[in-house]
Amino acid sequence: MEHSFSQVAIVTKERHDQARELGDHIGRWLTERGVGVQILANEQNRALLPLEGAPPDLILVLGGDGTVLSVARKLDQGPDVPLLGLNLGQIGFLTELSPEGWREGLAHVLEGGFSLFAKVILQYNVQREGRTMERGKVVNDLVVGRSGLARLIGLRMWCNAEELGRIRADGMIVSTPIGSTAYAVAAGGALVSPDLRAMELCPVSPFMSCFRPLILGSGNTVTIEVDGPSGEALLTLDGQAGNRLESGDRVVISEAERPLRFVQPSGNSYIQKLRNKGYLG
Repeated sequence: MEHSFSQVAIVTKERHDQARELGDHIGRWLTERGVGVQILANEQNRALLPLEGAPPDLILVLGGDGTVLSVARKLDQGPDVPLLGLNLGQIGFLTELSPEGWREGLAHVLEGGFSLFAKVILQYNVQREGRTMERGKVVNDLVVGRSGLARLIGLRMWCNAEELGRIRADGMIVSTPIGSTAYAVAAGGALVSPDLRAMELCPVSPFMSCFRPLILGSGNTVTIEVDGPSGEALLTLDGQAGNRLESGDRVVISEAERPLRFVQPSGNSYIQKLRNKGYLG
């Protein structure tokens, strides 16, 4: 029997017994239906997924949003394969399947009951005295924030060549639409539909500032400069990694050339997910 996806890579959360056992179970279920399968753990110390054999045309991620984010970043330099998440975490906003209903959901997807969505991710580089010190990509958001001391940091911002202003705050979040449901909404930002080509700037606890959360087209370039003492600012990437910034460092952010593709089973919707996760209603 032909399916929409003939080769599936199942990527499980590292050192997670439930994910490993469920991955083996799903792998057997797929094999019985004539689908090629490889199962691998999402090893944190690897920059790329160790895919072997025939290239997959679907990656099924077993874990929470953090695992989906980690796997997505590892795909950036690898094959352009869509992701489908099965939630074994708490919120699971980036996932579509549940441990209880995966058979029905996955069978529906294999039979063609799904849509493919290309979603904006962001690329960044850190410039210090005219030199690029670091570059990379984020799926949810990047944050220029204070390094831990209970005092505000100074930031200066531009959209392309036009200055947006200066603020003193705990930090500034630059979010993708799919990341708007994470740190940005907790800091008072808007929920941004993931089908938009946009990025959101959301200040964290600004002091005596009229800077409001701002949604821009993702075709713009945003620059954030650290305007204060060295060592007090930290760049955080998808809430999972961070590096210290020096005074005068500039973080330059723009839309990544290649979007991230997600599988959404038919019948699932963004509004439905917002309601089910408690963002609406």
